[in-house]
Amino acid sequence: MSTQPSDPELPSEPYAPYPDDLAARRATWPTAFGVVSLVVGVLGMCMQGAAVGMSLGGDKIMGLAGMSISPAPRIVQIVGGTQAIICTMLGVMLIIGSRLLIMRKPLGAQLVKWWAITRLIMVVFGLGAVVFTLRAQVEWQITMSSEMREFARGKGIKEADLPPIADREVLEKQAMWGVGIASVGFSVWPFVMAIVLTGRKGREDIATWSAPPTA
Repeated sequence: MSTQPSDPELPSEPYAPYPDDLAARRATWPTAFGVVSLVVGVLGMCMQGAAVGMSLGGDKIMGLAGMSISPAPRIVQIVGGTQAIICTMLGVMLIIGSRLLIMRKPLGAQLVKWWAITRLIMVVFGLGAVVFTLRAQVEWQITMSSEMREFARGKGIKEADLPPIADREVLEKQAMWGVGIASVGFSVWPFVMAIVLTGRKGREDIATWSAPPTA
């Protein structure tokens, strides 16, 4: 009677749990989370850069298309520009931290963790900023709506085909819904990374990166 050779990689007992490949797990998660964080950082910087441009020079940008519109109210420029500049700086922090995290450098984990905490704070700040500047933003959008109608009228567009005048109540509801959805969306990845980097397994793995090699 012939016997089949046993597979050394399989457990000797049929119902025994498979051993945890600790080395493989430690080698995988910094790369996976680091790459996603790097993409988030690059996309976030592009979005915030565009926000800075629109907050400080939206009227000039529209002027390049031949449309004359009023500049954003000063309070919107200050609050929106400040928020965008801070978030752009956070994007730089995340990009550097993500690159170091992929390389399994403890500093990378620290930078990404501080980014996550600060980004969550900025989400709350952004929500408050929208509420604080809501009236000014709505007034600006109504003004732009009227100006775009005049621009279209000057191009010979029929009165019935002109864009409608923005409704104040609708704009306020849209702004609050928009900031609510955006707040949830912008909170997801910082929350994930905060959990990953402060959890027990994450902290244990990060501690091994700076530990001296064993003989």
